[in-house]
Amino acid sequence: MPAVLMVLSAADHWTLRDGTRHPTGYWAEEVAEPHRLFRAAGWRVTVATPGGVPPTVDRLSLRFPAGAPWRLRRYRRHLAAHAEEFGSPRDLSELDPTDYDAVFYPGGHGPMEDLAVDPVSGALLTRALHAGMPVALLCHAPAATLAATDADGRWPFTGYTLTGLSNREELLNRFARKAPWLLEDQLVTRGARYVRGRVPLRPFVTVDRNLYTGQNPASSVRLTRRLIADHSAAPALAVRVSRVVAAPPERVYALLSDITRMGEWSPETYAARWREPGRRFTGSNRIGRFYRWRMTATVTEAAPGRAFAFTTAWPSSSSWRYALEPVDGGTRITESVTRAAPQLPLVRAIQRVVGVRDRAAHLRAGMATTLERLDAALRREDGDRTRTVPPASR
Repeated sequence: MPAVLMVLSAADHWTLRDGTRHPTGYWAEEVAEPHRLFRAAGWRVTVATPGGVPPTVDRLSLRFPAGAPWRLRRYRRHLAAHAEEFGSPRDLSELDPTDYDAVFYPGGHGPMEDLAVDPVSGALLTRALHAGMPVALLCHAPAATLAATDADGRWPFTGYTLTGLSNREELLNRFARKAPWLLEDQLVTRGARYVRGRVPLRPFVTVDRNLYTGQNPASSVRLTRRLIADHSAAPALAVRVSRVVAAPPERVYALLSDITRMGEWSPETYAARWREPGRRFTGSNRIGRFYRWRMTATVTEAAPGRAFAFTTAWPSSSSWRYALEPVDGGTRITESVTRAAPQLPLVRAIQRVVGVRDRAAHLRAGMATTLERLDAALRREDGDRTRTVPPASR
């Protein structure tokens, strides 16, 4: 059973520039949703805070407009059902991050007050990062990285691509104009490659090596599902198909990474276009005549000649990857898909109506067709090149 260390702030206020204390703590969605998803996926969760102090929920995170009324009720119910667990956290100083499979930091303004300057938390993050463990930071939680230092005094997150609550989003809070500092500014100043989604307050997740970050509260589910999908011993779905094609890896990669051609080989995706070139794209999909949907995908790996990967958020959060391996006479393409959580009951019901009773078998057949069509596309290109060469030079 995978185990995750969930580190919460112990602060109940955020000291502003004028010395006033703004009541805060952890953000309900950022704790309740990841905790729920980890438990549902069979992960063991250990809650810890600096000094083992019971954490405080930010009351604003349980009121509109922090979420739709039905969502807020769900957060309250989950936190109440696990009140004993959250009310008696472990002391962070007594824990070794390498005893766990992942470290997860939720946000709220609390981390700006205590974790940003906590040497115990900073040392834990540094050790986890260098050990290659998955480290996930959500919304304001990247503030905790500011307390991390290497043995030579350098910031260990220098050069990492990461996200966190943007200046635009922070300044939507009136009291934030009194903030002593803003998270985005500090991360950039320290040397991180800060990125953010195009639309404020919408889900945005980025992964760089073993560092997982989510931009805002709305990213809670997507970040957690990505972490679970990447590191669960037994995902809800895992399908893999391979095929050897007579082309070098670099050429195969060029074809795969051109998502505008995805409709040529995928049985389900009939059109795709970039929303942010090289980073995000949308696809139009169908099964049969009547079941159609659109998916949004985020590129998570783009290694020319080696691998191309992306995650999809709707209707199911899935991770797709094409691994390229040079072999005699060409390239072995291995296409794989993993899904951490089962599909929604409504989605499964619709799929049964259109004749898809075994989604894994359906995907396996579709992926095999995809690789067959990729092979055919490469062969056509070879034929076109041969026909364009003058006979005298053949």
